[in-house]
Amino acid sequence: NDIVQLCEQTMLACLQDSFVDCVWRESSQWLGDGLVQSKTLWSMSDDVRPMQKLLLDTAQGQDAQGMVPSVAPAEVHAYTIPRYGCMRVELLAFYLEVTRDEAFVRQPLIRDCFLRLMAFFTDNSPRDANGLHITPPGRRHYIDWSPTSQANPHAVYNLHIVLTLLTAASLARPVLPEQADAWAAEAVRLRRLCREMFWNGRFWQDDLVGSTHSQLAAAMALLVGAVTDDERAKQLDLIVARSLDASDELEAGKMVLASPFMHHYLFEALCDGGRETAVVEIIKLRWGRWGEGGYPTTWENWNVDFPDGSHCHAFSAHPRYHLWQIQKGVGR
Repeated sequence: NDIVQLCEQTMLACLQDSFVDCVWRESSQWLGDGLVQSKTLWSMSDDVRPMQKLLLDTAQGQDAQGMVPSVAPAEVHAYTIPRYGCMRVELLAFYLEVTRDEAFVRQPLIRDCFLRLMAFFTDNSPRDANGLHITPPGRRHYIDWSPTSQANPHAVYNLHIVLTLLTAASLARPVLPEQADAWAAEAVRLRRLCREMFWNGRFWQDDLVGSTHSQLAAAMALLVGAVTDDERAKQLDLIVARSLDASDELEAGKMVLASPFMHHYLFEALCDGGRETAVVEIIKLRWGRWGEGGYPTTWENWNVDFPDGSHCHAFSAHPRYHLWQIQKGVGR
């Protein structure tokens, strides 16, 4: 209950006309943050206007390549994070799931933005010699606020594109079945390539040389079905064990701990794998420290002693959503 209150206070502090990254700092909406904030708000309220606003704002800022802005309503190209475009497809799918508002999704601005964004991930996204996606020059290669490798190509980015293709195919199948089949086929091809390039038989390495291996890469691999049945339980065990290890520090050979932000995807993968009890224990350990420390809101990272680190960040309030889902037993 204390952690739920902590998350709700964070959301209220970061809620103006729509979500902002942090009221005192940027007063702007980050697209990737908005996906998770929208899910969290939905667990508190049935008001979908913030979701609609973010979908409309980003559609209006789409560039010629098909990439959507990562900061709405304004945009600075150096802040465009292509991976956040993946999250926009997830946001569109979530909006449709909870509202069944097909009229909003099919309006030309939203529909055309979706199709151009998918054209970026299938046709316009640059790739390396192996066929793996790389972040375009001049755009921000953001993986996580964690010490994971920042090499390009990266397992997390490519596996996230697989998730985007699968999500888009599911969205489009009722109205564009041929396009949906093409996206699903591309997802299978890229998933196979990711396994060939990033799976070393023991863990999902973040880059081609295996300089780090992270919880986030393992979670994304689980979410897109890139692991075998025999591997699934072991990967889930590794993710849980690292989060329940109270140390935040990276040690040589150790799995990289995901940030509070990206624990969202860890929780999605763990719940898909039937590990809801572990999710609750992780939240109690890692979010509970802030409540026990007397902090009223959730932090941007486990450590925020960097110059502009925030002690109040709505992305990190997502346990409110996951606890709500677990309590309801949604899809379980």
